[in-house]
Amino acid sequence: MRVLSLFDGDRAFRDLEKMAVEIGTRPSGSKKEREAAEWIASQFEAIGLKTRIEEFEVTTGRVVSKSLEVLKPYKGEVGCEVQPLYGGTGPNGVEGDLVHLETLDEEYLTPRLSGKVILTSGRTRDRKKTYGILSMLKPAAVIVYEFFPRVLAKNLWGSPIVRERFGDFPTVRVTYEDGLELLRKGASRVRVVAHAESNKVRSQNIVGELEGGERPEEIVVVGGHYDTVLEVPGAEDNAGGTALVLELARVFRERGSRRTMRFVAWGSEELGLLGSRHHATSLREASEKAKKEDEDAETELDKVVLCINLDVHGALIGTNSSRVLGPPELTAAVKLLSSERGVVYDVKEDVYSSDGTPLSAVGVPSVSFSRSAPTNLLMHSVEDSMKWLSPKNLQAQGEFLETFLSRYVADAAAFPFERKVPEEHRKKIEKYFERAMRKMP
Repeated sequence: MRVLSLFDGDRAFRDLEKMAVEIGTRPSGSKKEREAAEWIASQFEAIGLKTRIEEFEVTTGRVVSKSLEVLKPYKGEVGCEVQPLYGGTGPNGVEGDLVHLETLDEEYLTPRLSGKVILTSGRTRDRKKTYGILSMLKPAAVIVYEFFPRVLAKNLWGSPIVRERFGDFPTVRVTYEDGLELLRKGASRVRVVAHAESNKVRSQNIVGELEGGERPEEIVVVGGHYDTVLEVPGAEDNAGGTALVLELARVFRERGSRRTMRFVAWGSEELGLLGSRHHATSLREASEKAKKEDEDAETELDKVVLCINLDVHGALIGTNSSRVLGPPELTAAVKLLSSERGVVYDVKEDVYSSDGTPLSAVGVPSVSFSRSAPTNLLMHSVEDSMKWLSPKNLQAQGEFLETFLSRYVADAAAFPFERKVPEEHRKKIEKYFERAMRKMP
């Protein structure tokens, strides 16, 4: 017999709308990200959670001006989006012959690219090798076309790590259709303006904690990121996940929990999981320091026994997925509850590129829940909006998560999952950070 759910999908949907419409785009380090952070903190405080804000430094950027102009053999303008953290061209832009590469794999990276503008899908087997070669060849700019038709050019950040290690790669993105037209019309020379600036700013995580009534020393983290890339509403990615976190916080504040539940809205996920990496690194460093003084010391990191990550939610049409980094019984629990409730989840033991992974990198098992939908193709563009989403889906996701957390966290007499990230999962995590050229927490 099911316990009556307290989760309110309509209330969660109103929270989603508050972030995606009223506050709007929430890029890292911006006034809007800070506005969202303060609003989320006020929601935690209003229900009586012990609330704090964790600040950390990030490198962010802004686009001053952008354009893509065809010079030969015809004249024309093409709409584009700049990835500011790859570097810029300055206000006057750069001019060069256009060379098409199907991918950025090393087979195509020859000296003929020096001083040229590359048109490409941007795909590559090895990013580090690609940028290492390009840093020696010094192309004038890169134009990336989207890999699928009928989607807008993405508003992505780019990577400050690439720029620091390999130098500037002024990069703009265009639609698949515009890339196709450049090829079909034989565009041979172009001018690219990607005038961008970068600077160091402060971002923040918002933490609201519900202390456990019987086992407060066992901590379960439930989080989702609230930031966006530039200029996008970020409704599905990830106001939807943050709205689930807020409503689950209200539910368990009312229900109570034997264990401490730490609800977190992560900042700067879109810049490379920076908020969760900061949190995980702080836990690890404090633990290492304490254990140097007393090897038997139980640290806060030791007390964090599980992380639930909620990223990409709310689509009415789609399917559910879950990615687990932890012991086999954790995977089995998600599968069993899926079968019991009659709600299908695609459950796999693998890395999910979001905020659960940094916690698992420091030894905390994690489960990432997300929604696979046709509209995932629209994420990171201005079309990631409310019109694809529904309170009905938030209700379904919320009820599943409420049941999972009630059964295994809030009400369990003994915590049922071993605090362990298996070696094969750790290797996957290491490969993930290596491919992404990001430092492990």
